[in-house]
Formats: sequence, structure tokens, C-alpha cells
Amino acid sequence: MTQVLDELLEEIKSVEPLPQVATRVMQLAAREDVVPSDLVAVIQTDAGVTAKVLKLCNSALYGFKREIASLPEAGNLLGTSTLVNLVLTSCAGRYFRNYGYADPEATLKLWEQSIATAFAANWLASRTRAVDRNRAYTVGLLENIGKLVLCRFAHEQEEELRNALANGKSLLEAEHDIFGLDHAEVGARLADKWDFPELLCDAIRFHHLPQIAQIDVAMAEVGHVAEMFVHRLKVGVSHAEPTYDWNSQALARCDIEATRLEELGQTLRAELDKARRILELT
Repeated sequence: MTQVLDELLEEIKSVEPLPQVATRVMQLAAREDVVPSDLVAVIQTDAGVTAKVLKLCNSALYGFKREIASLPEAGNLLGTSTLVNLVLTSCAGRYFRNYGYADPEATLKLWEQSIATAFAANWLASRTRAVDRNRAYTVGLLENIGKLVLCRFAHEQEEELRNALANGKSLLEAEHDIFGLDHAEVGARLADKWDFPELLCDAIRFHHLPQIAQIDVAMAEVGHVAEMFVHRLKVGVSHAEPTYDWNSQALARCDIEATRLEELGQTLRAELDKARRILELT
């Protein structure tokens, strides 16, 4: 297993970095005195990201009655936190749609699952008010980025992984036994490589074990519950994909009854329908 782990760590190091504009936007957004125009000035240096952000602004997701023709206009209407999410969403999509040896169908499914989890985390955060909903969106979007790395790296271990699952091991146990790391740890290390804030790295690392998060237990709990809801609703999730156990403490602290599942399901499906074309969920 030592050789497999060493190779996996090298794989994490070799993953193409996020575009510089995304990293810079996140750095600026961490400042208390940041204003939308600060972010706009950075975003406009990348024509591709600018175009995608404007497409997202003018999509049915936001439902503005008039066309948003410029980034300054978008910044004034949406604010800094939403601009950050738009940039991250537009930049992250490329990893899910074209990533080395990874099966295109599987990565597209994971992209849809990640978008759904982002929407669910935002939904949960806006109702519980325990954490910032825009940061929760980012956690939901990227908490399973480690699955993508394993999907590309692990094609040779795919049968071994299936056998471990068939023998009753959880996905996290099987990943750890085979690779030395589970997908949550892989994702956290990748987020750290991308210079994400410690809060986000922590929430990604502990989204399956939120009670032991080191920085913000509530944020890890929202990420956990959002993913659990998405799995139960089978939104962007294959029927063959392993399920996880609820963390009962996280569910209780989010104070969302299981009966609200259908309400969330309707919201997620409506948002995904709006996002499908613009985010290339086809």
C-alpha cells in the first residue's frame, strides 16, 4: 500500500492548479474591506472566466428581468460572496468534464452531484443561519473533489474497491485500506494545494466526520447533511453508488426534519434544471 499511497500523493501534486484568477479572487474575498469592484478587476483579466460568469448571471438561476451586460453591473447586483461562487463554479467545471483517465460519464455524474450538494448546502445554511450560506455553497461544491482524483488514479484498483464494498466495507474504509487515504482527505490536500482558506480545507476533510472538525464544526455539519440529502434524493447520484450513514448529531444541529426531504428535492431539481445547459450538465 505504501507504493500506492506515494503514487496517489504525486497525483495530487500533479493536478492542474485552479486558474490564477480563482485563487486571487478567494484571497481578496477573505479581506473584510473587499468590495465587488476589487473582484471584478481581477475577474476581467481572464476572458474565459468573465464570459462564463456573465452567462451564469444571465441564466435562469438568477432570473434578472434585464440582461447583465458587464461584470461591474453583476458585482453590484450580486455582491462579493456570490461573485466568488460564480468564479469557482465556472473554474471547477473543467476538472469534472475532462480529467485524464476518468470515465467521462462518471465525472459528469459527479459534477452534477457536486452542483446539487452546493445548492443543498446553500439551502441548509440559509435556513439554519449557523454558517455563511455562500461559504457553505463552496464547501458543497468542492467537498468531493477528492473522488475525482481517485476516479482518475484508481482505474487499476477499481475491481479491488468493488470487492471491498461487496464484502461490507464502507466506501471510506475501502478507500483508506486500498490507497492509504479516503476521498475526503485527498480533497482536503488538493484544496490546501490550491491555497484555499483553512476553513474550507477543514470542512472538506471532515465532511463525513463533522463532529471532529478542527475549525468550524457547524460548516462541516452543513456539508455533511447536504451530501446526505443529495444521496437520499438520488440527485446526480448513481443508484449503484455506495450510500453513507447519517451523522445524527449533524442532522440534529442543522434542525432539518427528514420530512423536509421532499421540499429540498423539489428545490434541487428545479435549480438543476435551470443550471443544466449553462453548466453543461448534459
